[in-house]
Amino acid sequence: MKRLLIVALAVAALCVGQAVGLDAQGKTKTSTASGTVKAVTGNSLTVTAAGGKDMTFTIDNTTKFVGKGLGTKAKAGPITPTDAVAMGDKVRVTYHDMGGTLHAANVSVTAKAGAKK
Repeated sequence: MKRLLIVALAVAALCVGQAVGLDAQGKTKTSTASGTVKAVTGNSLTVTAAGGKDMTFTIDNTTKFVGKGLGTKAKAGPITPTDAVAMGDKVRVTYHDMGGTLHAANVSVTAKAGAKK
């Protein structure tokens, strides 16, 4: 009976620990950066931000791309990061610092390269 009580308390403690850990993960600080796209691949985006500082962001299937015409492209099928942005585009990136890795949550294209204002 004592063993059962100890095991039950240990399981309960682990469950509470998991819940606290998940809550802490959900509260990662969100930051933004704006600049010009220097390079883009299927899993990363490099942006030259203010002051000439290059920032490289990790891109995955949870990253959202927003910009003129991207909704129409998405209706035709999934779009890749290289379909959404190109070198020279002006972007605003909302990202999370995931232990030293910058994960892009949202990439908004504010001006396409070569677009006239």
